[in-house]
Amino acid sequence: MSDLVSYHLDDGVATLTLNNGKVNAISPDVIVAFNAALDQAEKDRAIVIVTGQPGILSGGYDLKVMTSSAEAAINLVAQGSTLARRMLSHPFPIIVACPGHAVAKGAFLLLSADYRIGVAGP
Repeated sequence: MSDLVSYHLDDGVATLTLNNGKVNAISPDVIVAFNAALDQAEKDRAIVIVTGQPGILSGGYDLKVMTSSAEAAINLVAQGSTLARRMLSHPFPIIVACPGHAVAKGAFLLLSADYRIGVAGP
């Protein structure tokens, strides 16, 4: 599995952890890694828990990509939309355990899950 999205399977539960810098920006590489993790979860017939680092689920799309060109921004948003639809149609439940902020596309990850869990921060 990728370093950008780690995958851990335990007793039929796959935990996917976003690991892309301090804000877990959603980049094309993160989306590829996320999809690979979802592929593995389907093969494992696992319930999925998506989480991030302490204090943040995701700060949204990678601003470096979004500001690099109109074409790059359009492609990233299209890939992100496809990921959201995939989450919504995943054959096993997806739970997002939100460890903190979920901004922009991070909020859409929450909305694309079957269940959402969040707790008050420090």
